[in-house]
Amino acid sequence: MQYTFGGTPSDVLTDDAGNVVPDYPVIVRVAGTGQQVSALYELDGAPISQLRSNPAGHDQPGAIRPFRTDDITEIEYEYTGTSGQPVRWYQAAREVPQEALSTARAAIPAPAVAGTAGDALLLGENGSPVWGRLTSGTVAPWAALEAATGPRWIAHRGGALLAPENSIEAMRMAAALNADAIEIDVYKVADGGLFVMHDTTVDRTSNLSGSTASLTTPAALRGRIDAGSWFANSWPSDLRIPLFSDVLAEVGNTIPIIVHCNNFGSGAVAVEEIRRQELDGSVLIMAWTEAELAAARAAGIPSLLLDTDGVLPDKTYAQLLATGTRYLGVDYSQTSNATIQAAAAAGLRVVVYTVNRRTHYAALPKDGSVWAVVSDDPWYVRGTGAMRTSSLFGAGTFFHGMVGIVDAGDYRGFFQTPAWFGLDASGTAMASNGGYVSCLQGYVGPLPETFTVDVDYVLDVTDYATASLHFTLTVDDQQYDEDATGTSARANGYNVLVRSNGTIDVYKNTGGVATNIGTVATAAITPGSAQHLRIRLTATQIIVTRTNIGGTNSVTVTDSTYRTGLYPHLGVRDTKTRWANLAVTA
Repeated sequence: MQYTFGGTPSDVLTDDAGNVVPDYPVIVRVAGTGQQVSALYELDGAPISQLRSNPAGHDQPGAIRPFRTDDITEIEYEYTGTSGQPVRWYQAAREVPQEALSTARAAIPAPAVAGTAGDALLLGENGSPVWGRLTSGTVAPWAALEAATGPRWIAHRGGALLAPENSIEAMRMAAALNADAIEIDVYKVADGGLFVMHDTTVDRTSNLSGSTASLTTPAALRGRIDAGSWFANSWPSDLRIPLFSDVLAEVGNTIPIIVHCNNFGSGAVAVEEIRRQELDGSVLIMAWTEAELAAARAAGIPSLLLDTDGVLPDKTYAQLLATGTRYLGVDYSQTSNATIQAAAAAGLRVVVYTVNRRTHYAALPKDGSVWAVVSDDPWYVRGTGAMRTSSLFGAGTFFHGMVGIVDAGDYRGFFQTPAWFGLDASGTAMASNGGYVSCLQGYVGPLPETFTVDVDYVLDVTDYATASLHFTLTVDDQQYDEDATGTSARANGYNVLVRSNGTIDVYKNTGGVATNIGTVATAAITPGSAQHLRIRLTATQIIVTRTNIGGTNSVTVTDSTYRTGLYPHLGVRDTKTRWANLAVTA
């Protein structure tokens, strides 16, 4: 078992009665410092008295080592005897023949200070053994998650909107940004290994091809996550595809991990690796079938059953709990609030996935029945951070709240130095969606009721004279898909189009229907030339201005329908356009 979240390098876990918890061995990682200490042994209650000083009758300092048995009933130590040879002693102080000793073990000097009842022996940061116990605030990562105030926020695939999904980089980011937990996907491959991948095939996210389960461990290791092609052009395409053991070693004792076991046998292999790395207290096993949860249940590791709508087809909630599974994962878009509340009332911890918009989170119950929320960008969706007033395109990667539309698949745009973000729907790009694509800029939302937005832009490629860039303002952060119809695709708000021939059109969207409420003809835009756009909302008007040109350059519309809770989106139709220096002033 490994523990984290508090304590000092001289601490070791104790129970409520002050006794050392007999769960061997323990690694204590001091929160916020990365310092680590290891328990050499633990036993119910008081430490072994012989180990507090030199063994009786011998004149050389003792050397302590652990001796692990299934029931943790014996402790051994080594010391250098008078003959200069290592000698092993057991709790009962009986000597073991030297030929039984392992020459591979190094001796460790006895602790300089004696322990007290209830202590356990720890290996300190500098290699010196010490006696100690953990403070009452120190718990295992999953126990800490249980004790946290809900809802907990879980970074889906490590935080897939901010870093390439299921990569070590995503795991590091989620831990660094203090996600409550991370979720990863694992597959058992043909040679019995376990590696991290979401899809049934490896084609979408890697430079390999074919069935995920048909790979071997060496094949997974030779492959690479091709992040530059599908995530963002600014990311490298040679990130390693991590083995499951890599993720555990990297972040296993720093953050709780939900392990989604995707194919037959992956659950048992995952549990085996978790126990090998002694991380039972850091993880939860998740699967669509109870067969993949069996090994976790047997090992006492928390387990979660996925069920899209939360209405179990073959058992009651009480029966699921009776199997040892206490967690239920449901799709927010397929599950009713009443079902979530009923499952929680039955005693299940309901985990809702995959929530990427604040609007969708706002519609979930707030009565405590949602135990945790899984999101590709939990830092944005939870909405606890301050709204930004400017873009960070110069960082060269996606920031919080940059969510794409469903019809664009994984595509959300590209980055270009020094500080440009762009979208490409020219030629045949996005032909399946009528040549339209957009991306929410949620980090600057919700906007104040009156504001001014300034942004530089360049139309690099335009397919025809009326091809356009879009600056869309929607009520709440729902998706805006100009090529689709209905309220689920066209949220209420305003849409400003700047066409390559210079025409500016302002539309109002109500109930999924767009109505033109203002238009003006300005000078045509030269492809590749830098331009500037200013959009101002007063209490009664919308004023759109191309500030960098002379002559007619502005349109003013009188309309006050939408002012509260607006979010901006950048979009294009049949153009390749980029933006920079987006800034909001009240």
